[in-house]
Amino acid sequence: MNIKSLQSFTAFAALLPAWSLLAAQQPASNAQSDEVLPTIKLEPVSEEMKNRIGLDYRMGLNIMVDFRHLGGLALSSPGPATGSAVNRNYDNGYSRVDVSTNAGALTWNWGYENPNSLQTDELSLQSYRSLPNGVSKNQQDDPQHGGEIFYQRELMRGKRWHLGAEAAFGSTSISVSDSHTLKNTSFRTNDTYPLGGIIAPLAPYHGTFEGPGPLIPSVPQSRSTDVLARSATATGERTLDADVFMLRLGPYLELPLYKRLSVLMNAGLTLASARSQFSWNEKVTISDPANNIDLVSGHRSGSGSQTDFLVGWYAGGSLEYALTKRINLLAGAQYQAAGHAVNTRNGKNSLLDMGSSIIVSFGAAYSF
Repeated sequence: MNIKSLQSFTAFAALLPAWSLLAAQQPASNAQSDEVLPTIKLEPVSEEMKNRIGLDYRMGLNIMVDFRHLGGLALSSPGPATGSAVNRNYDNGYSRVDVSTNAGALTWNWGYENPNSLQTDELSLQSYRSLPNGVSKNQQDDPQHGGEIFYQRELMRGKRWHLGAEAAFGSTSISVSDSHTLKNTSFRTNDTYPLGGIIAPLAPYHGTFEGPGPLIPSVPQSRSTDVLARSATATGERTLDADVFMLRLGPYLELPLYKRLSVLMNAGLTLASARSQFSWNEKVTISDPANNIDLVSGHRSGSGSQTDFLVGWYAGGSLEYALTKRINLLAGAQYQAAGHAVNTRNGKNSLLDMGSSIIVSFGAAYSF
């Protein structure tokens, strides 16, 4: 090594302690700045809530009840128009078999109640009847109140729609009463018996089986029937109380409208059980002023319960407002066709018509 090289090496060695001291005095942050990794901000994963359970109040409208086979009165029986040995009973008299079994087609076992029955050597007797075909239609006592619990499960979703299935179970209490007075047609049977010149005893006259007494023919000379419009009157009260339990099953489609507001449309099958209690009481009268007739039935009544199973369908929609992320308020309406339930007691019946009812609902739902 020459002298010049030796001088250079000596100068470099003399500078090393100074560089080491300078490096030790630098801030640690500067020494490590190249080793710090950039911070990554993680967004929370949004929770998909596909289940919803809810409870709502249901108000039933247009639930109808028909009360049918009302009225009906027949207090006498005129028997056939032919035949000698026949008991014929009328509402203002009679012609019956006597002790001789109406020998010679004559009888003394006859009678009448008022002078109107005597008409120019003839005895005219009447029998009245009205049919039990009165109807009090389309009775209602809206609204009918009920409630429902429902569960919805989302199955598919798009950017602007949610499709799912729902199941709901609810009940509605129905009570309908009717006390309208009903007017009906009655039928008057007129039978005439020739007196053959005898002088009839004054009214009221009541011949006997044993007799004796004036004889008249035991077979009517003629028979006619008259129709008397609105001459029969039925008064009373009819009541139907029912508890209807209903299961709904079907799909739904939910469409967002604006921010927290959405619309939900649904439709499907309904299965119902209707437990009904039908009771009635009535009194029937027939009035015929022309023959001085006023007939009155006794007090009649009946009651009983039964259960009917109904199958139908529903379709409707509701508006929903997201009160919070999990809680929705809703208001909607459904058209419901659940069929008919008929309860018959002592010849009368009630028909509960749920074939075209409207259900208005208000409630809340919780999503999870």
